[in-house]
Amino acid sequence: MKVIIVGAGKVGFSMAQLLSAENHDVTVIEPSSERAQIMENALDIQVITGSGSSVADLKAAGVDQADMLLAVTEMDELNMVSCMLAKQYGTKTTVARVRNPEYLEIKDLSFNQRMGIDLIINPERVTAREIAAIIRNPEALNVEFYADYKIKLLELEVKPASPIANKRLCDLDSSLPYNIVAIVRSHTILVPSGQDVLLPGDHIHLMARAADMKAVESLLGFHSHKVEHVTILGGGRTGFYLARILEDDMPSVHIKIIEKNLARAQKISQRLKRTLVIHGDGSDSELLQEESIGASDVVAAITDDDKVNLLCALIARNLGVKKTICQVKRNEILPLAEQIGLDTILNPRQLTAGAILKYMRVGNIISVTLFGERAEMLELSAQPGAIVLSKPLKDLNFPKGSMIGAVLRDDQVIIPDGNFQIAANDRLLVFSLEKGIHKIEKLFRGGGKS
Repeated sequence: MKVIIVGAGKVGFSMAQLLSAENHDVTVIEPSSERAQIMENALDIQVITGSGSSVADLKAAGVDQADMLLAVTEMDELNMVSCMLAKQYGTKTTVARVRNPEYLEIKDLSFNQRMGIDLIINPERVTAREIAAIIRNPEALNVEFYADYKIKLLELEVKPASPIANKRLCDLDSSLPYNIVAIVRSHTILVPSGQDVLLPGDHIHLMARAADMKAVESLLGFHSHKVEHVTILGGGRTGFYLARILEDDMPSVHIKIIEKNLARAQKISQRLKRTLVIHGDGSDSELLQEESIGASDVVAAITDDDKVNLLCALIARNLGVKKTICQVKRNEILPLAEQIGLDTILNPRQLTAGAILKYMRVGNIISVTLFGERAEMLELSAQPGAIVLSKPLKDLNFPKGSMIGAVLRDDQVIIPDGNFQIAANDRLLVFSLEKGIHKIEKLFRGGGKS
């Protein structure tokens, strides 16, 4: 596919790096000559020093031949104008990063029909929704929903005292339907077989019907605690969105935000209904002790500074907080963050990339969830004529490192076994390591060939 990216900031660079690695034809438009040079030196792509609002620059980038334009600059208005122009000149799909909540709250503004924007991406809102889902499931490290919330995926840690520790998968209680689609062990992702043994410290990705998940967790020895107090460190857009989601969806939960910037603290205090907003430094251990941070069930460190978030989360954990959630934006810091033992680490760029990637995939891709840079969960529809139809799963030439976790057929969720046969228009959840993704796409495409 031919893709134009407007903006060579952190999100633009990440998307260009990801897409060029998949051999897409990528052109970046960036007004800063310094940023443009960095992008050109780092990646084998075309870089144009210019503006996404310039027709001449868009034409130089090949806007009339583009399959997609991603406008991800720091300016919402520039992103929207870039998409509008691109659509007028024939670009098939346009994606705009829009961060200002005022634009998103205008109900009468039709981005798709009037402005030619197919997808609006708000990284802060995407991140806030992910954190809210984890707060609702505090026993989990990460939570994902699929098939219109009918299928649930949890990332859970196998503790030394867990009843499933040191057991083979084939020996686990299977009286309820579920699938363990992946095991993360020592930063390596494994797609397991029945003979694999679960070890203490393993992170398992457990998939089941959403309605069954609590029972499945109990079956495997996982139990959650009730969340009554949530503290948010950082009152920026992500913190504001998170507090508002919790106010609406978890009315019994007490919410507290600690924000260093006085003007920002005053502003969000006026806009939130029942959240206590405190002006203070979330990395000040004395302040956190004064505010009884240790009594919080969940602490989410989501300031704009990764190092501050890591420090805050560590302090909170040492003060006895049951669960810590830490936002880390910079990819180079992620390995460090994973090594220091925090409960949940979220990268907004990975969440944003997953929302965009479904437009990059072939076939009927419904959604994409990234597991770092090494694996994906594809939610897709089996097209009529696909070569995987009407054959037992055990007989399919499925790429190594891939497995089907669940199937939605006629509003019924099925956890498949080796004898299950896929039918046309089945909606499937397929976990795959990076090397097998394109083969998966071909297998489920109408008229595909293995």
